[in-house]
Amino acid sequence: MSENLRVDRYLENKAMDHIDHALGRPLDPLGETYRNYFATGSRMFDGDPNWTLVDISKGGTLIYSVTDEGRQALADHLKAVGSKDRAFVVTVEIDGVIDEWSVVARSRSKARYSRYRDLVDVFPDLTFGAFCRRSTCRLDEARRG
Repeated sequence: MSENLRVDRYLENKAMDHIDHALGRPLDPLGETYRNYFATGSRMFDGDPNWTLVDISKGGTLIYSVTDEGRQALADHLKAVGSKDRAFVVTVEIDGVIDEWSVVARSRSKARYSRYRDLVDVFPDLTFGAFCRRSTCRLDEARRG
């Protein structure tokens, strides 16, 4: 469980939202991300220390990547706006099998419900009450967020 989890969010600060989008909306912008690029038809990030131009396609599309400064700026912004997204570990036992999943949510109850919604498609007879009796949820201390 070492991958950097992704968060479903939109940031009102457009500059920070572009950085967040380019990095794949990670829980931890300072950690390794599965992507780091932003494609645009304009030179909108030229001169901005948060970005570096890495490629220009044959069609003229400019490809930028986020610098370490940009990652730090996003991390600082998320802290300043009070982002409540956290990583939780939901453990559940079903049919004698115990599994753990990392889930991004704003509370333990939302993390648990998120995992239940994923599982109910596979186990349609599983009620939320039964899921809660078979599961635990704890903050994932190994991940930043």
